[in-house]
Amino acid sequence: MKKKIVLNACGVKSLGGVKLFVEAFEYFSTLNEDIIVLYSENEFFGDLKNQSYENGNVKFIQLTKKRYLHPYLNFLIGKKLMEEINSSSAIIHFGNFGFDTQVKSFIFIQNILPFISRNLKNRLLLFFINRSFEKAEHIVVQLSHTRGLINDKYKKKILQIGEIKQTKVKAIQKNNNIVCFGSNIPNKNFKFMLDVLTSLPNNQKVTIINPPTKLNEFNCVFTETHEQTLSVMSLNEIYFHASEFETVGLPLYEAQELGLKVVAPIKPYSQNFLTNNVYLYHYKNIDDALNKINEAGISENDYLLANSYTENWKQVLDKI
Repeated sequence: MKKKIVLNACGVKSLGGVKLFVEAFEYFSTLNEDIIVLYSENEFFGDLKNQSYENGNVKFIQLTKKRYLHPYLNFLIGKKLMEEINSSSAIIHFGNFGFDTQVKSFIFIQNILPFISRNLKNRLLLFFINRSFEKAEHIVVQLSHTRGLINDKYKKKILQIGEIKQTKVKAIQKNNNIVCFGSNIPNKNFKFMLDVLTSLPNNQKVTIINPPTKLNEFNCVFTETHEQTLSVMSLNEIYFHASEFETVGLPLYEAQELGLKVVAPIKPYSQNFLTNNVYLYHYKNIDDALNKINEAGISENDYLLANSYTENWKQVLDKI
């Protein structure tokens, strides 16, 4: 029997979040099932819509309600749309929490900050997340360190879809160039990164992708697409990372797959990177980070072991 699956992408707007949603969408849209996509951020979904109308089995519906109203969309959207959602086989809520429906629901966790940070915004988000957990049949997580953050009473509902495989890749030609991402999100620790990078002997060897502001002492590059970003990364030998928390840490996997050596802090998300081209430093320790960058720079390898991250959405489909 043909299924109708609702993908609720309302509130998904970060580049990482959109990338993960698109990968899930590509899986479900190739099935012989009817798909309804609920979304709110028009700029991220324009190309997706244009490419997918050819399918015929995919329907896009934009909901423009403010993010803080999303837990109550069941009261705010039209009766006809709500009836259509409630006649579906299941709904998958991306973006950590959903709204009440009469069908099987899945909550996909793609941002762990509400589980860790205790500011007012994240406390409120965690309230809505736990409220969704109570009513959901399943909670979808990517990797085991996220599973560990969820309250024990919900553990039986968890589906872990992230899969990591090791492959052998050709190392980037030795050039000692360093690349990293700029960000004004506190968790990303950009100030710490600058403190480390300004201590290096040759700042012209450093490329910062999409910094909050242009920095004259470094090579700053602003990219608009994922392909452009990967192209810039591939011109460098070392990828430098400093985040305190990551749900997955996709740039680490992408850097490895390109053949870059990775320098990152010792954190739960980085424990999947214990390979010959990864140099882990003590979190926020400038001297240790500099030492690890130096170790990465002097090491010589023709081939590197790389972690490849994928998501097995068939596990979710099997539960619908």
